[in-house]
Amino acid sequence: MAGREREGEGEGVNLGLVRPRDLALLLLAASYSPPRARARDQQADRAGGALRRRVLDRLVLDDPEPEALDAALAAIVAEFGEPSGPTRGVCSMIRQEWTESRLAPGYWTWLLSEAVSQGDRGRGSRRRRPDGPEPAS
Repeated sequence: MAGREREGEGEGVNLGLVRPRDLALLLLAASYSPPRARARDQQADRAGGALRRRVLDRLVLDDPEPEALDAALAAIVAEFGEPSGPTRGVCSMIRQEWTESRLAPGYWTWLLSEAVSQGDRGRGSRRRRPDGPEPAS
């Protein structure tokens, strides 16, 4: 079909070249924001975020091949030890994000824009979402 991108590529991303490490780096860059202020105790939110960052950091260090991601995540669960339930849950979410990123190439573009906007927020910049309201001054 004319005008369609080759299978395995989308929006400038060659899915044959991306690795779990790439996803982990973008997820780390895109997700560093403290939880919103809420009327409830957020200790569990902070603990879950810290665990997710530890797992992602470990994936960056291990840099597994795409076909070895499941084994790498299982090794992380074993390495982190008990209680293993929270770590298994975080690893399961990361595995699901990997699968989704392989099915929807536009995900990489979106995740990269989120990582960039997190960096901008860290420097005090206030960007408007294309479909959102102007930021308050």
